[in-house]
Amino acid sequence: MSALTLNHSEGEARADSRVLAERLGIQHKNTMELIERYAGKIQQFGLLPFQTEAVTKPGARGAKHQRYALLNEDQAYFLLALSRNTERVVELKSSLVMAFREARYGMACQALETRKQEASQSGRRLALWRYEKPGAYQHVAHLREQLQLTLGLEDVRP
Repeated sequence: MSALTLNHSEGEARADSRVLAERLGIQHKNTMELIERYAGKIQQFGLLPFQTEAVTKPGARGAKHQRYALLNEDQAYFLLALSRNTERVVELKSSLVMAFREARYGMACQALETRKQEASQSGRRLALWRYEKPGAYQHVAHLREQLQLTLGLEDVRP
């Protein structure tokens, strides 16, 4: 199964309900019915944003609007927990764990670079950076270790 692609919205990785439905091998409308049925529970894990997209089908007149949800990590896991553990569901759960882990790592690396650039702009920021630097590098190293990446990241050490 190929890698799962996440959307990034307001600094947070989110899973598209259409992608999850496709990977589960079910119709998106069934996934949306499940999300709407358990919306109260799902919203316990954060804001549940819905989006609408115009979809045109060959031979049809005009565009039909498709509503979908963008689920954060906990919401996506909860949705998959409602599914039976078939081979396909277990594979998707595994892909979802890796996709969110990679997203956290990518955001941590990006935040680290931003902080390094900010620190070079002024003396006060540099002093703050010196204080925060070990923790920031440790966080990125921890996420890299979780991913077991074999990338050349030697410059990301405290």
